[in-house]
Amino acid sequence: MSPNPCTRRRHRSPRGFTLLELLVIVLLIGLISSLILPALAKARQKAVARESLDYGRSIAVAFQNYAKENDGALVPISLPKPGETEKANWVKLLDECGDSSLKARRKRFEIGYSRRLSRLRNLSSINKPSMTVAFGDTGEIENPDETNPDKWREAPRKSKHDKALVFETPDDKNWKTSRKRMLNRHLGRSSVIFADGGAVLVPVSVVGFQYQAGHPRALWDNK
Repeated sequence: MSPNPCTRRRHRSPRGFTLLELLVIVLLIGLISSLILPALAKARQKAVARESLDYGRSIAVAFQNYAKENDGALVPISLPKPGETEKANWVKLLDECGDSSLKARRKRFEIGYSRRLSRLRNLSSINKPSMTVAFGDTGEIENPDETNPDKWREAPRKSKHDKALVFETPDDKNWKTSRKRMLNRHLGRSSVIFADGGAVLVPVSVVGFQYQAGHPRALWDNK
């Protein structure tokens, strides 16, 4: 006797998602991404900021070593190479006084040297090294007329090799038109390295570029 067809187990094919269900899933994925991705991006930026600050500390150590090895002389912006027409800039000069990782790490970060300090002859010319900024995040800005340093906007680089190695200060005659300045590069903060080797992440306005030489809040000044 053949089995009753009514008693046979019916196998249902798996039900697919409806258009509405797919839409809900897509919306949920988008919502989760909108919450997670910004947090991940911010975490990455914080990590880069810490690396930049650590690199700045290494520069400060090399800066101090250079002075010790040269009777207290501060590293110049550039120095002629013996027997060569090309000059060695301060970055290459400090490579010889820092740790082995200094040269490799500088490709990732853009730290500039204070033009004002580079004009001083000796480390002893800095009255308060712990309150005098020697290095910091530097770039070319788009709005040199802006008086609030925290509003300076970095201009796009023409090439990856086009780096600003020096930042200007308010005592320079070309200050109002100069585009090479310290700026905020890490979540509204700048890597700030003092002449004594101290380093902090603070808004660039803390350095006091909005003040003239001699002002107690002008940390770019060596007085």
